[in-house]
Amino acid sequence: MLPYWNDAVVPQLRAGHNQLIVAHGSTLRALIKHLEGIADTDIDGVEVGNAAPIVYTLNQRLAITDKVTLAEK
Repeated sequence: MLPYWNDAVVPQLRAGHNQLIVAHGSTLRALIKHLEGIADTDIDGVEVGNAAPIVYTLNQRLAITDKVTLAEK
């Protein structure tokens, strides 16, 4: 996941382009672990909801400034 993040996604984000990432739960969990700085011992407790988009707002250093999980109403 991280090579794809660094080689494909990060350049697009730095160019000002929003990115949509759709993947398997384990792959998304790996990305969430990286973005949120979650420890190896704590990542097992992270649940990725099925079809529940997570919207991250990142600053220029790609640090999270906001996180919103969209839920079906």
